[in-house]
Amino acid sequence: MSKDVLPSSVRYVKNGRSGRWWKSAQAAGQIHVGWKSIPDELLLKKDLPAIETLLKAQYGEKQGAKQDYNQLRYLLDAPSQHIWITFEDDYLWWCTVRDGVTANPCGETAVSGHFWLTCARVWSNTSLTGRLLATSELPGTVTTTAGFRATVCTPKDSEAILRLIKGETDKDAINSADRRSEYQLAVHKIVQRLSPQDFEHLIDLILGRTGWERIAVLGGTREGVDVEAENPAAGEIAFVQVKSSAGQDVLDDYVERFTQRRERYARMIFAVHSPRGHLTVPLDLPVQVWTGEKVSELVVRLGLGRWVESRLS
Repeated sequence: MSKDVLPSSVRYVKNGRSGRWWKSAQAAGQIHVGWKSIPDELLLKKDLPAIETLLKAQYGEKQGAKQDYNQLRYLLDAPSQHIWITFEDDYLWWCTVRDGVTANPCGETAVSGHFWLTCARVWSNTSLTGRLLATSELPGTVTTTAGFRATVCTPKDSEAILRLIKGETDKDAINSADRRSEYQLAVHKIVQRLSPQDFEHLIDLILGRTGWERIAVLGGTREGVDVEAENPAAGEIAFVQVKSSAGQDVLDDYVERFTQRRERYARMIFAVHSPRGHLTVPLDLPVQVWTGEKVSELVVRLGLGRWVESRLS
């Protein structure tokens, strides 16, 4: 299904109290709801005026008749015009449905609702571009709908939900990412101009902000310095080599040193802002190469831009 085929309206639905009918709804490709006090014939005929009259009689002086009527209207009156969403198992799920409902021949039960809608496009927890819609990675304006206590509602941020389902990116987010990329390129140019001492200091700052702290300097020359860094939380010690420039031969030499001391070191970090040619590491060893591009990315992510800029100001 193309993006253009999807409805442009969104409704949230809860498949029973606390989602008790969700498993049946998901397995059968349906939306299960209740309202067992509404006769089947009124639901099947979509007799909204009669349903409204019945609800008013049932509620009497109590509030709630209007809310129930509006929810039933969404379910009965051309539900195919909406994308339907729900939140279950830490994901946002969505589907589309056909018009018309089916009354449960067994009546409302513990595993199935009083009536259901049949999906045209079955429940999915991925976008049209294949992204998993995990609630932990969705905007708060979207996931707040999961706390809705009734059965059906119009989500506050339907636009964002449609964008997520279609796999589209917010225009402001795209603009921000573009500006960040431009800034990262500018930082990269500065990083390549850092003195060996400043570059070593920068690597120390990056290590510190990612949970590592220097515990020893093993020795160094004008071209670089060997460092031991520890991550107390992970209980690991890393062998860190910092160089302004190096080629594959130098990297291979340090990988060999690292291999000989695997009983002490959990990983190796080889930081070089101006590598000579492409550097390749063994796939079976925990060796990371931080080139200028990677260091610049870390600078931006960790908020070290001002420090780097100050080295040339």
